[in-house]
Amino acid sequence: MTVCSRWTLAVVLSLVALGAAQEAEPDPARSLSGKLELSDIVEYRAFDSYQEAPELAAMVEAGELPPVAERLPKEPRVLKSAGMVDGMGVYGGVWRDTFAVPTVSYNWGVAGQTQGYFGINEMVQEPLVDLFPMWMMAQPEPAPRLAKSWEWSEDGMSLTMNLIEGAKWSDGVPFTADDVVFTYENYILDPNVPSPNETDAWTYGGEVTTLEKVDDYTVRFTFGAARPYSAFYRMGYEDFSVVPKHVFSKFHPEFTEGATYQELLTAAPPQDLPPVTMGAFIPVRYRPGEQMILVRNPYYWQVDEEGRQLPYLSEVQYAEASSGEQRTFNLINNTGDRDNVENPQIFTQIFQASQEEGAHFNLRFEGFGIGYRLDLNFSDFGAKTPRAQALREMFRDLTFREALSYAVDRQGLATAAFAGPLTQPWYGGYPSASPFYDPNLVKPYEYNPDQAKALLGELGFTDTDGNGLVNWPEGTPVAGQDLLIELVAGEDVQAAVEAGQALVPLFRAVGIDLRFRVLPGPTVLNLVNTSDFDMIVDRIDVPTPDVQPGLYGPATADEPAWHQAGPEGRTLLPFEEEMVTLLEEARFTTDPARRLEIFHEVLRLSTENVYTIGLYEARRGLAVNKRLKNIPDDLPTFQYEWGMENIPWLAWTAAEEQIAPRFLDLIPTAQDYQDRAWNQ
Repeated sequence: MTVCSRWTLAVVLSLVALGAAQEAEPDPARSLSGKLELSDIVEYRAFDSYQEAPELAAMVEAGELPPVAERLPKEPRVLKSAGMVDGMGVYGGVWRDTFAVPTVSYNWGVAGQTQGYFGINEMVQEPLVDLFPMWMMAQPEPAPRLAKSWEWSEDGMSLTMNLIEGAKWSDGVPFTADDVVFTYENYILDPNVPSPNETDAWTYGGEVTTLEKVDDYTVRFTFGAARPYSAFYRMGYEDFSVVPKHVFSKFHPEFTEGATYQELLTAAPPQDLPPVTMGAFIPVRYRPGEQMILVRNPYYWQVDEEGRQLPYLSEVQYAEASSGEQRTFNLINNTGDRDNVENPQIFTQIFQASQEEGAHFNLRFEGFGIGYRLDLNFSDFGAKTPRAQALREMFRDLTFREALSYAVDRQGLATAAFAGPLTQPWYGGYPSASPFYDPNLVKPYEYNPDQAKALLGELGFTDTDGNGLVNWPEGTPVAGQDLLIELVAGEDVQAAVEAGQALVPLFRAVGIDLRFRVLPGPTVLNLVNTSDFDMIVDRIDVPTPDVQPGLYGPATADEPAWHQAGPEGRTLLPFEEEMVTLLEEARFTTDPARRLEIFHEVLRLSTENVYTIGLYEARRGLAVNKRLKNIPDDLPTFQYEWGMENIPWLAWTAAEEQIAPRFLDLIPTAQDYQDRAWNQ
């Protein structure tokens, strides 16, 4: 039996056209990949005068805001027109979008909180450096952002970063080095704050990196080893979004007597608006389950080459949904403006809609950049039952992992997801669109249920009670019990849900009782953080292991998520020890040839040892309303950071095509922030 037997649908009619769509070459005149130098993309300089959006000018005239020159930094960050395929834009209009992860808090990602993902985080958070523009560069390097420049010491042991001077938070309070040091010391390094980028990630040469304030606009990192290049990858928006000290120090136990960490983490609830931000847009209205509205930040500190304060767009309207699939349907129905096309089950619908006469959006497909896999829990902590503990030990046995891999009908899964050229079997490691992928290094485990049964038999798993399920062998804590494995997936990733459902009969066919549960995304994240799971259907979006090595191996004590160190540490398998050595070397390696060698070897070790169980991979698609300008034809959905999520402050629409904003009266003023509960 194969999974695809139920999927013989009319989708075949579109296969040839779909194949042509994904092979179509981007227009060179509207493409930027590898064309630019850093100096073509961004600079910092002052202007004799500045321009601003009409709604802000009206607020200045009414005395509700200071003049634009007083709201901008001494030298604003200038986004240059070489990086704009449609040139500098005009003010006004709305960006419509969809999100499917509930907003938890505005206490940023460094506190382990989410603003809803799907682009909301990028719109409200600001990091030290910018990784997104690297895809445009002939020689990729991190770009300056809040840190406008930096210098290494002669011995490479310290990095001095010069911050943008005179920028202000959205409540008008100056941004300074105090905010950066507070973020690093009291969020990232504080063990009581669930930051995704913790102490181990900042440990080099056995020493935790220190950060000191040199003056109001200068900070200095001091490392335990010379020139750790990978430190820049820890300074992007997800890992080092700077926190406003003047807001959250009031709730931090290190600064306020009687404060608790629970109060800190709940200090910015979803409907406590507006939050204090450095981002281009500010959330001003949130109705859970319905919508979030963001308006332009009057104090945004970036301009274009003519001194016009960004963003061009006035407003962002997010509809909240229970699944990412709804974003696709909203685009098709012209109630949304973009879609990262990443759910194979609805490739056909969006493609057919894009081919209709007068279609309002463009659609293109990239390489195979999305992978669906099974993450098996190797961790030494979190197992709450004898069954869970016995299973952890079994997961660490290569023969058992091979048996599970042989049980997976990858071609069936790929065909069930989408019967065409946009999906294919995947055996783990990196998605094949990765610049570090080499098919010759991948060990495939082709579907072979008989081999899966034979390997389970070698380990002592046999059906002793005749119910069709194999039983744990004698000598184990759960001897005689059915071999039961719990599998979970987040409800917001529909393709992962459907893959999990399809795996149940495949595992049953080799004698394994697979119990599949679909849970809210935050619940799955909590299970991962506490190591309270057996297996997870995971979607991999990052094809660049040099940027996020923890998705592929033991880069830090907390990574990978399926083999975290517990209170007593962790016991690495021999191949993991090899990975540790390689990934540590990669942290300091700038030579491209050596980096390629390192990550090729990591790929070989991962697939040869079935570190994760690849299921299938899919081509990425990107669909964007034709109304939106400055969207490059070759914009990657994800390369070093998310693509479309880093465009809103550059996007614009022609005046005659603009959707009228409806919430300009909610642009925050100083009084709006004075009235906030935390400011009393």
